[in-house]
Amino acid sequence: MSKEVLIQLSACKTAREVWTVVEAMFTSMTKARSINTRIALATTKKGELSMAEYISKMRSLGDEMASSGKPLEDDELISYIFTGLDHDYNPIVSALIARTDPLTVGEVYSQLLSFEQRLELQQAADSYSMANAASRGRGGQRGRGRSRGGHGPRGRGRGSNNMPPRPNNFNTQSRGGHQGNNGERPECQLCKKRGHQVIDCWYRFDENFTPDNRYAGTTTASYGVDSNWYTHTGATDHVTGELDKLTIRDRYKGHNQIHTASGAGMNISHIGHSVVKTPSRDLHLNNIVTPANKNLVSVHRLTTDNSVFLEFHPNFFLVKDQATKTTLLKGRCHKGLYPLPSSFPKQAYGAVKPSVERWQSFRPSFVSNSRQIESNKQSICDACQKAKSHQLPYSKSHSISTRPLELIFSDVWGQAPSSASGKKYYVSFIDDYSKFSWIYPLKFKSEVFQKFVEFQNLVEHQFDRKIVTIQMDWGGEYKKLHSFFSRVGITHHVSCPYAHQQNGSAERKHRHIVEVGLALLAYASMPLKFWDDAFISAVYLINRTPSKVLDYETPLERLYHTKPDYASLRVFGCACWPNLRPYNSHKLQFRSKQCVFLGYSPLHKGFKCLDISSGRVYISRDVTFDESMFPFSNLKPSTGRRLQEEISLLSPSLLNPIVPGEWVQ
Repeated sequence: MSKEVLIQLSACKTAREVWTVVEAMFTSMTKARSINTRIALATTKKGELSMAEYISKMRSLGDEMASSGKPLEDDELISYIFTGLDHDYNPIVSALIARTDPLTVGEVYSQLLSFEQRLELQQAADSYSMANAASRGRGGQRGRGRSRGGHGPRGRGRGSNNMPPRPNNFNTQSRGGHQGNNGERPECQLCKKRGHQVIDCWYRFDENFTPDNRYAGTTTASYGVDSNWYTHTGATDHVTGELDKLTIRDRYKGHNQIHTASGAGMNISHIGHSVVKTPSRDLHLNNIVTPANKNLVSVHRLTTDNSVFLEFHPNFFLVKDQATKTTLLKGRCHKGLYPLPSSFPKQAYGAVKPSVERWQSFRPSFVSNSRQIESNKQSICDACQKAKSHQLPYSKSHSISTRPLELIFSDVWGQAPSSASGKKYYVSFIDDYSKFSWIYPLKFKSEVFQKFVEFQNLVEHQFDRKIVTIQMDWGGEYKKLHSFFSRVGITHHVSCPYAHQQNGSAERKHRHIVEVGLALLAYASMPLKFWDDAFISAVYLINRTPSKVLDYETPLERLYHTKPDYASLRVFGCACWPNLRPYNSHKLQFRSKQCVFLGYSPLHKGFKCLDISSGRVYISRDVTFDESMFPFSNLKPSTGRRLQEEISLLSPSLLNPIVPGEWVQ
């Protein structure tokens, strides 16, 4: 405890008295803290704070209330926030209070922040309008005036003796006490009613409200009334008053201005980028500055940035491509102006989402005393590339083969554990037209050349066609084939290093074959050393399975125009009994024995049957199957139906397919 607390507890004689005094002390402190925080909430004003700073301060006070044991509900905190706002925020406060659905602090913060941005835009537009009024409304004299109504700025103005004074819409009062506008009530530029300005108009946030079109051209700030882009040959840069038209925008922190023909200067608040979509291609509007009363498209900037030219005719205008002279856009003349066509969908302007790199490289600079802005070009950040480089997305292939052997995909799979026959790899060949697959087990990768020659002789003689193109990776086993392909006239395509996705058909076929092959081994509880027989059987089944890619035809049917014979299919690894009468040495030998089905012989119209006890493989057409019995699962019943990699019953040289009567060496 602190020294102060110990002093208060020095007179206590029991622990109960100590806790009673401590409770009384801190209860009163918590109560006082809660009262002071409520007073701070009720008296805090936004003032010169930004909306983000103000809401953050109010939330901090709300958190203090929660820490004192009396948390505020959202409605109560929102009421404190509304109380501290200036009169400028009355329209948005009224609109939010009128809502029937519950409000959250986050939603109120979002709405107020958006309203604050609109206020800044309106004030900038008002400053521009007052500057024009000051330069036109005073003839033959020079003086100083201070605005006392609205948000008018203070400044100097010089008039011309030949220019008659014009009335303006700002209720200002000079130092001499003269009242501007002859005491007339202000007229709202949105709803056209007198007694209030557009900043206080109730309809400002009503999306269903439509103003009178007769006054669309008289508004001094853009609130969706006139959203057209007008082509302007006298503008050196694009200007707008609507920030929502900009896809990439950033607040301008410099001191340069945009000067109009009257000599008045507009402070630049933001700078950004937008896009106008046409049926042929996008037109980019670069380096758009704000604010302005109208959306103006600089003809010079439009033609320079997009390599186009414009043709102006009495009743229409054309935007044409400089290179091809084709018409990209056609617009009509409207009341002496040439606006870009507004028949595009709402998202036509600024439909491009800015990337992080664009935000990083967006650093526009201005030339003093002019409106020339440096061209915004996308740059590459060296540090980001070093830190974040990754594979780019792959585009979808749209090429379609129309005949067999037009395109062959090939790849080598492995290295796998050595099979019973000593194989560690296999090479696959896939016909793009039919999706038919061939695989050849290999002991070494160097055998790829020999296996391709075998495959080439097989298919070219079967279909009386030549292989046109072959796609593969640039592995060492394929490099010696490149010169061979050049001699025989086969187009050779290879994937980039470490870009296996470019040979995606072969990679996906690997996955299909391996998954089906492992499933066959697992179901029959066979050891992994039989993976080559399982994979050959898997390819045999895949070639006879209907495919959605082939409109539910089988690869066999698409390539050979023959229906598959499903009656001959048997479960891999099941028990089988081949007819062994021809191999008996005397008449009392058994006519058959239990074997394991290892698949289909590529050379015979028969089945491969493994005799586990002798290590002999028989190939026979006269076989009886029990597809519910699996001999390998019965060898070690405790292991169940799973892969039995540890089983080593046969030497690696015993399981090559042989003709009847031949012994495995």
